[in-house]
Amino acid sequence: MMRTSRILILAAVAICVGCGPTTKYYWGNYSKSLYDYQQNPTNQVTYQAALESIIASGDQTRKVPPGIYAELGYLKLSSGDSEGAVALFEKEKSAWPESALMMEKAILNAREGKNKAPAATGVTPASLPTS
Repeated sequence: MMRTSRILILAAVAICVGCGPTTKYYWGNYSKSLYDYQQNPTNQVTYQAALESIIASGDQTRKVPPGIYAELGYLKLSSGDSEGAVALFEKEKSAWPESALMMEKAILNAREGKNKAPAATGVTPASLPTS
């Protein structure tokens, strides 16, 4: 009898654990909004709103995915908001220490007025070709 109740308890725990979130990051509508933005760069406002939603929801529920703060920072930089971009680059650096070197360079460039992201082309830093 005691053995049966232990097995039932373990089965219930296993079922409950299996019902948890499948990822530790909140991606929201990222894939679709990025696709739409790359297809039509005039959708920058919608794309920016999607990134902001991911950050707001991710901060409350799960960890914000790597690169999201930086991506929103580049959008802000392309719109001329270098202070907002620097704040987001700092958040990226804090959340993801392995990005510190890249974020330091982005912060320096934003403060010096360099490296404006090409918003009008629909190309984001994550999708720029490497040579």
